[in-house]
Amino acid sequence: MRQGTCFDCGLTTSIGSFYSFNGKTYCEPCVWKAAREARDRGEPADYVSLTDHSICARCGKYSGDTADHPLVGVLPLCGDCSPRVTNWPYPTWLKAALAGLLVLLLVALVHGRQYFHAGRTMYIGERLVEEDKFEQAVPYLQETLKIAPGSDKAVLLLAKAALKSGNVQVAATALQGHSGGKFENGKDPAFVEVRALWERALSAMGKAEQASKLAKQEGHAAEAARLMHEAASSYPEALGLAAAAELYDGGAAFERKDYDSLLALARRFAKEHPGPQATAMVASALACKYAATGNSEYRTESEETLRSAERQVQGDPPAMEYFQEYAERIRHRLNSREIINKQEYDRRFRHREEQKN
Repeated sequence: MRQGTCFDCGLTTSIGSFYSFNGKTYCEPCVWKAAREARDRGEPADYVSLTDHSICARCGKYSGDTADHPLVGVLPLCGDCSPRVTNWPYPTWLKAALAGLLVLLLVALVHGRQYFHAGRTMYIGERLVEEDKFEQAVPYLQETLKIAPGSDKAVLLLAKAALKSGNVQVAATALQGHSGGKFENGKDPAFVEVRALWERALSAMGKAEQASKLAKQEGHAAEAARLMHEAASSYPEALGLAAAAELYDGGAAFERKDYDSLLALARRFAKEHPGPQATAMVASALACKYAATGNSEYRTESEETLRSAERQVQGDPPAMEYFQEYAERIRHRLNSREIINKQEYDRRFRHREEQKN
């Protein structure tokens, strides 16, 4: 058998009694000492035992001083033992048991596939939440809950991702659909965090609803704008609240007859949120400027902008219906040079049309 010599104490004996550490050979007591000293220095302290490949692991046959037995797996085996091990005649009962285990494994994999999928989607969703990619996390966590609706962790992750991306409805569906909003541990940090987010979002949505009601009433545009700004400030994750606050600022400017501010606000909103509604707002503000000044340039630009908005809603029936109602008021303003709000216009003209019908 092969011999080895300890680097530290010089002990010489069978190579199988030694260990390799940092590229050097040690006996057992010396490797413990060397590893401890390395650990104290903050260095790696892992070592491995050495194998004498000249000794057959099955029969102990020595291969000589210069040659090693070939490895079968991790074991050195001589020429006689190697084929016996690789071609070992396993008994029938063992083969049958293995076949049975494979069948059971296959059944488990088939039935458990959906749960593996749920685990994978929750892992991806959780990672995205940790990276503050909340909007991207939502669909993965929704997929998780389709398979595991009772998971507290998945519900709380989805609610957090939804609230952090401004999607209160998705959060509400997740929380209220989970055992009626009940969770096992009310002191769980994840639950406490989501509850704080939920209460903040709910408060902001309450103010936004108040603002919406006020905006429909005459003489309350400024108050509506103030409430919507408060909602947007307390829940900035909901980008729609900030956009609504800009719209309500326009309503407040219209109410106080500040048409220069109204036009500036409309142009800025159209630049930040392009679309037919924003384009029509610019046309409305230009019509106000024309009605107030008589400057035909404002009328021309208003009519061109209105035609642009009409082109944008083609093929979208709901948008077209809204546009036609809005455009009707704008054209009245251009034709009469009279600036009246929606409530007054409805009283004068739409109510009359309804009575005729």
